[in-house]
Amino acid sequence: MKATILIKAHTMAAYRAIRPALVAANVGYLGVSGLTISATINPKDFGYLVDVVNDAAQSARVTRDEYEIKTLHNISKPSKP
Repeated sequence: MKATILIKAHTMAAYRAIRPALVAANVGYLGVSGLTISATINPKDFGYLVDVVNDAAQSARVTRDEYEIKTLHNISKPSKP
């Protein structure tokens, strides 16, 4: 099973701090649309990914109101008929 997480940056500073950290974390597949970053990860990596995002933002002095971790959706494998 995989999970999808969305990270919404409200400022370019937040985007510039968070995106490279997610790429370097290398925990799943990333997609970008505007200032929203999606990651398809293993659910066990969710806590780690949240820590990566928060640490990157804190290191760049980006405040918590400049970004949000919006959703976590589990993606199950399709069942075979």
